[in-house]
Amino acid sequence: FWHSIRIAVQAPDAESVNATRDLAIGLMRVVRGLDPEEENNFEVYSNDSLQAMFDNMSRIVGLAGLMISTIALVAAGVGVMNIMLVSVTERTREIGVRKSIGARSKDILRQFLLEAVFIAQIGAFIGVLVGVLCGNTVARTLLNVEPIMPWFWIGVAVLTCAGIGIVFGLYPAWRASRLHPVDALRYE
Repeated sequence: FWHSIRIAVQAPDAESVNATRDLAIGLMRVVRGLDPEEENNFEVYSNDSLQAMFDNMSRIVGLAGLMISTIALVAAGVGVMNIMLVSVTERTREIGVRKSIGARSKDILRQFLLEAVFIAQIGAFIGVLVGVLCGNTVARTLLNVEPIMPWFWIGVAVLTCAGIGIVFGLYPAWRASRLHPVDALRYE
């Protein structure tokens, strides 16, 4: 039966990695008694091959994360739209009063769009806060590394949530801006 033995070899510097690898392969072939034309009956793993495996796994995890986050963002956008539609319905009389005293449709549109973006930014703030706290806790306790602040990804999160607020808040804001003042004032 077969036994598995692992031998770790480290090059003295980065320039001699290939030479060290070739030397290790040559010595293993001698120890195993292989003729020059025979294939290796052992495997050699280098940092490059491990890095390639890690990169491939990271790519798969990244794609899965992208798909899951896209679904979550669409669900959050639908939530923002529903909140804003309820807000428009509950504030129909207020919209009527504002329009009757001179508010333009674009003023109403801007107000409701800003509210939708504000709601989405509250979600971004909570998400960033939870993400940073969880990430830093895992970094310190489980991985024993110094945590970092991912400023680029925080910026991406804030901008993405602002975009979600604009896209999903556009229909409720447009609906509010199109209300007729007299009909809005009569709304019960």
